[in-house]
Amino acid sequence: MQRPIAFRHSNSVDDTGAWLSISDLMAGLLMVFALLLITTLAQLLEYEEQSKSNRVIIIEGLQKGLRNAGIDTTVDRSTGSVALADSVLFEPGSSSLKIGGKVILKKLVPVYSQVIFQTPEISQEVLYLVIEGHTDLNESTGFGMKLSINRAEAVVDYIDGMIFPYKGVFLGKILAAGRGNHDADPNLKAVKNRKVLFRFEFQSHDLKDMVKSAQEDNAGE
Repeated sequence: MQRPIAFRHSNSVDDTGAWLSISDLMAGLLMVFALLLITTLAQLLEYEEQSKSNRVIIIEGLQKGLRNAGIDTTVDRSTGSVALADSVLFEPGSSSLKIGGKVILKKLVPVYSQVIFQTPEISQEVLYLVIEGHTDLNESTGFGMKLSINRAEAVVDYIDGMIFPYKGVFLGKILAAGRGNHDADPNLKAVKNRKVLFRFEFQSHDLKDMVKSAQEDNAGE
């Protein structure tokens, strides 16, 4: 008796072809992902380098501007912070600016404003300009904290009454803060610790923020 001829089921060929297609698809997706990752990392490095360059421009511009304005103070080269211990002075227990401090603010604030808003890229780099009040060790901790905030606010209030370029957007970047006597140096005279610190708060370099920024750049292209 003749036995029936066995045929290979056609589905096995289709299944093999299907698996090959999925493998090719996955390989293609992995390649696309790798290219996107390389592009994003390149943009992140470019973003970081540009950010560092902007900060150098800000700090060097601030140093030059203060020097041209005749303000004798030290600028922290890594952060751009400026402490006005010898200029914006307060009597013990007082948050009233001395006349000499007001004179310095009239010179100082326009320099900050011009430096921050010299280009849109530079202004975006500066998230806030923190104006931070400090007290000396003889001013009690509880009262000292409130007093330091009052000192910072006194500076901000005085700035609000001034006339200078970019005043509206400049005020929008100001944050008043107080540190009390937490940072007071016992090796310094009390008058040196009664000060106002101007410090920049720059844009974050957090990886998630940088990835988000790079993605937004890609979407805009």
